[in-house]
Amino acid sequence: MITQHKLKRVALVNDFELVLRGLAGMLDPFRDRLRVVELDVGTRPKQSVDVALFDTYGHPHNGIDRIRALADDPRVGAVVVYTWAITSEQCEAALAAGARGVIAKSEPAEALVRALIAIDGGELVVSPNFRRPHGYTWPGHDLGLTARESEVAAFLSEGMSNRDMADALLISEHTVKSHLKAIFQKTGVASRAQAVARIAADPRFRRVRDVG
Repeated sequence: MITQHKLKRVALVNDFELVLRGLAGMLDPFRDRLRVVELDVGTRPKQSVDVALFDTYGHPHNGIDRIRALADDPRVGAVVVYTWAITSEQCEAALAAGARGVIAKSEPAEALVRALIAIDGGELVVSPNFRRPHGYTWPGHDLGLTARESEVAAFLSEGMSNRDMADALLISEHTVKSHLKAIFQKTGVASRAQAVARIAADPRFRRVRDVG
């Protein structure tokens, strides 16, 4: 039986509150093994934690700078990257920046919990496969947006060009255009300007910037 003092203290880190609340809800049934002590929306952990689980949603190139800042923070025991798509080069960059694990969002919640505990114990854990997320919520999910369309929408609201979005997500500009077409249809708009206005006004896509 795992006793109270052995519970792993976990901080969830991302710039979108909805993303972190969904992740916290997924981990809640495992309170006997770990405890989510902070939802750090746009900030770094304020107290000492065993693991900072960094969700890369909305971060170009999987947020290497954010990973490095977390790894350098003395309050963080280990940094774990949580993502649904990553190249081998990006994975190596994340580990070089200080991450001790790179976990796919397609992993079941039980597997994620086991990975976090193993990483806290000193292991290096990298998921073998990265696929479309399952049982995971993202901004615009209720509008029918896919996980990738949601990230494109978030970048669109920040004024990024198609080329910049393609570079940030490591996809082609043609694919970006296909995602934009789907976003327009699902949000009921007819132009890029209307889409930007619609998404920018939606609190689900409201990014909170890091302030420290």
